[in-house]
Amino acid sequence: HHPLGLQPPWPLTSDNPAARVLVALLGGGISLIAAHTNLDRSPRAAASLCDILGLPGGVPLESGTLEEHHVTVFVPEASMMAVAEAMHAAGAGRVGLYEGCHFSVSGEGAFRPMPGSSPVMGDGLQPSTAEERRLEMVCAPARVRSVMDAARVAHPYDEPLILTSQVGVSRGAARMGRVTSAGPGTTLRAFAKHVAGCFTCTPRVWGDPDSAIETVAVMTGSGGSLLPAAFAHGTDVFLAGEVRYHDALEAVESGMTIVEIGHDTSEWPLVPILAEAALEVPGLDKRNVHIAHARRAWWTIERGSE
Repeated sequence: HHPLGLQPPWPLTSDNPAARVLVALLGGGISLIAAHTNLDRSPRAAASLCDILGLPGGVPLESGTLEEHHVTVFVPEASMMAVAEAMHAAGAGRVGLYEGCHFSVSGEGAFRPMPGSSPVMGDGLQPSTAEERRLEMVCAPARVRSVMDAARVAHPYDEPLILTSQVGVSRGAARMGRVTSAGPGTTLRAFAKHVAGCFTCTPRVWGDPDSAIETVAVMTGSGGSLLPAAFAHGTDVFLAGEVRYHDALEAVESGMTIVEIGHDTSEWPLVPILAEAALEVPGLDKRNVHIAHARRAWWTIERGSE
């Protein structure tokens, strides 16, 4: 889940820990996949902290838009599904938990072939019209070139018109974090003790221990980027792996309390979810799937202890 490094591990020298791992992987012919924010945004993973705390699943915390590409193709009616299926196979048409999504509308296209062209319809070089479909779907930026190429190969025209533009798509179910309720009459002290017991950790708490909290926002890993969203939801306490010092200070000054449980502690619950996805890979021998057990890379010490 957590990536090998947040920046490329250059140079590849023995005194760079991430580089040593990368060299070992390359030498062993082993690929590495880090599904970090993909996993954080999956509905089940986003609700994992709520599940451990025994709180309702709530609603997604993250809002905003997802950067996508909007691809439009003008295609004859008879060829529309062939072109659509080719684009879907190349990675277009995925909207949240749905795939194979597209929109089409009928219209009339007009053209006049020029010398050297190879029209599949019309009368020689005379102006012509054709009943066409305007086919539209979205795709991830990394897929847009493959999608356009797939549409071109499946299209019957020698010069198909394929348009693309960058768009912002409203996020659906796949959003980071959750907003839930701790129930009436809960104090920050009581909530922090509950968190400590559920995660077997010593949380770092910001705010008045006796302050009343009801609305709870949770997020795995670093939570600072979603503090504005937490404020928009009227959050009383924000639970995350970690929050930057200055962000935590500003949050408390603005009336929101913070509970940090450690970056790794907040992310280990996602490992079994990732493992289940791996176990569903067709043809993979389940005996070859090894799931790491939770471990903490840091420790705390009680004041006055020896």
